[in-house]
Amino acid sequence: MDVDLEVLIADAERSGWAPGPSRRLADGIEARIVVPLSSRLRAALGSDEAKQLARVIAWERCLELAVDPPEAGVSWGYLANLVRWRLQDAVRAEMLRRRRHPLTYRFPDWEVTQQPALGNHLDRIAHELAGEGLALRVGRGLIGAAADGPPFYRAGIVARVRRAGATRSQAEAFAWLLRGGAGQRSALARLAVGEPPDAVFADPVVRRWIRTASGRDLRFFGGPGRLGHRRAAGVEWLRAA
Repeated sequence: MDVDLEVLIADAERSGWAPGPSRRLADGIEARIVVPLSSRLRAALGSDEAKQLARVIAWERCLELAVDPPEAGVSWGYLANLVRWRLQDAVRAEMLRRRRHPLTYRFPDWEVTQQPALGNHLDRIAHELAGEGLALRVGRGLIGAAADGPPFYRAGIVARVRRAGATRSQAEAFAWLLRGGAGQRSALARLAVGEPPDAVFADPVVRRWIRTASGRDLRFFGGPGRLGHRRAAGVEWLRAA
């Protein structure tokens, strides 16, 4: 086991993720994980996006390793592999998105005379959340946290929404509502291309996202994470980064 990483994680855990030990762990992540990122990943994702995503992934993994380390132990190389695998998944998703020709999307069969502003779409999502029981002010606040990027990858959105007080399930649902994925357009994207809101929010999958984001259907993504109360530890470092 790499003593340096073990000591940094253990010190941060024992301190309750206080700023000092957390800062030392963050500095280690910067030096051992972020700086050595491969040029291929930087080129595929963009240098700033790749570095910020690596920071978020590494910090999340350290929080998990502090509670449930593998039997074989952890090392900087082990952590670097976890980060690299997640970044490679992001690269594959981005390349798939770029290869998909716009004409492969189904053209809407309705007439669009004027596209509403983005703020109107976000406000409609907030009202849908309110209809499922989430206070309108809270919903708007979580949407604002999700949009307060970059990065705008799902991992970045999830991290920001969780820091704003949402559960893991809610944060994942917000990421799907606003960012979507390689095989599923987000509710926001569907509204932006002119699809009628009634059709968008009648979609069973979108309804599941709405219920989960409002806190009513935690089974959709699984229950709240065990580490939810500790993830605010890296707020100061992530904001500085």
